[in-house]
This record gives sequence, C-alpha cells and structure tokens, in this order.
Amino acid sequence: MPQFIVLMTENDNAWSKFPPAEQERLLKKYFAWVDELKKADRLRGGEPLGGPGRVLRMVGGKLVDGPFTETKEVLTGFFILEAKDLDQATELAKGCPALGHGETVTVRPIGHL
Repeated sequence: MPQFIVLMTENDNAWSKFPPAEQERLLKKYFAWVDELKKADRLRGGEPLGGPGRVLRMVGGKLVDGPFTETKEVLTGFFILEAKDLDQATELAKGCPALGHGETVTVRPIGHL
C-alpha cells in the first residue's frame, strides 16, 4: 500500500507562545490522533522536529549555508501514513491536531509515481 508524508509547518513560532497548560492540552490531542492511526494500522512513523536547523542552497553557483532568520515558516514535524491513495491520506490528515492551532498540514506521496 502507498505511503504518504504529512508535514506540519508552523508560522511565527506560534507553539512557544502557548502557555504550558495549553501545550499539554494540545499534546494530548496529538497522542489521541496517533492512537487512532495506530488502531487503524495506518501510522508508519513520525517525529516532532526541534531546533532551528540549517538551510543549504546553491546561489549563483555557491553553496549558501543558513539559518535564515527571515524565514517565518518552520517545519515542526512529520507523520508517515499508509493509505490506498492521496484522497484517503488527506482524509486521515484532516484529523491532525496541528490544523486546530494554526499550523499548515501538507500531504505528499512518498516515492516517485
């Protein structure tokens, strides 16, 4: 069965602005969603991502090494789901708690078609 990656992107470091009690409440939603995916045998992996990381790119034939502080969007984590097609993966991703607190969720097939 095909696999899909669910990418979560945060804007303006929104998570850190939540008080600890709200972060805890949201984390419980993530754990519940993950449990649902496991029960349905759809979850194949996933992790939160930490730290600002680095950005590498070629500019004018030169390798440029970030981070770039002007970037407001940050990839915060991912899940790998197994689904029959992109539509089913998208339906599963609609339950991602990231959508409930301002993050963007992107669903992409893994591998080449």
